Amino acid sequence: MNLSCIIVNYYSSASLNNCLESVYRTLLKISFEVIIVDNSQNDPGMASLKKSYPQVRVIQNATNVGFAKANNQAALSSQGKTLLFLNPDTILADQAIEEMVALLESNLDIGALGPKVLNADGSLQYSCRRFPTLMTGFFNRYSLLSWWFPDNPFTVQYLMKDFNHDENREVDWLSGCCLMVPHTIFEKAGGFDEHYFLFNEDIDLCRAIGQNGFKVIYFPLAKITHHVSTSNSKVPARIIIKRHHGMKHYYEKHHAKNPLTKMVVNFAITLRCLSQLAFNIFKRTRGAIK
Repeated sequence: MNLSCIIVNYYSSASLNNCLESVYRTLLKISFEVIIVDNSQNDPGMASLKKSYPQVRVIQNATNVGFAKANNQAALSSQGKTLLFLNPDTILADQAIEEMVALLESNLDIGALGPKVLNADGSLQYSCRRFPTLMTGFFNRYSLLSWWFPDNPFTVQYLMKDFNHDENREVDWLSGCCLMVPHTIFEKAGGFDEHYFLFNEDIDLCRAIGQNGFKVIYFPLAKITHHVSTSNSKVPARIIIKRHHGMKHYYEKHHAKNPLTKMVVNFAITLRCLSQLAFNIFKRTRGAIK
């Protein structure tokens, strides 16, 4: 089998239905399977989705085990020579994935491949990036500083806004919203690090793939649409906390050597976490006032 499409669901059955429609509409020339790992409990749309796509294999988890662990679950039982990790809120363009598979199978030195990712309005999502630095915590994709000063050098550097996103390029890491990895290389890299509950696991995997001597390639000939939420709704506090635990784990795993520096970085990450929790409360309060 050429490809295993792996999708982790968490109460996203409405989006997932559109994603699956695009998968079966566009994958015509290769053999593939679809595995959904359902981290939600009683997602109301899953029953009808299973009836519409009986060929899809669903792994039901009793609890939300996190994005990294759920993907690893599916990878363990997958049959494809190539793995495609796909978010449920993505829509595939015609031939996008088949073109990625063809490139991967003809270039054995490529360990991870990602397409050009577009917003719903057709604008570019910066899905290929450089490895995070200490300044990334303040100038990342969603930070207020990046919003206020979009062309500051830290944001430009991290989001790779300084190159033409219409050309192939070897990069540090690719967004996990649509990430293709040969099965054998995924195993060699150790899979996703399950210390990450949500976020940072794609950075870590791409770093491991690079450390094993393989290239991480941005491939804009293939395109997908990713419907990232722009809602001002409240984010669960535990997700914010787990994200920052992941940031601490990433730094300690890849950078922490000096105990004093480690202490300063952990303090900065904790401060960032507290500020986001406070802002989250503000969003909820503002929504209630409206």
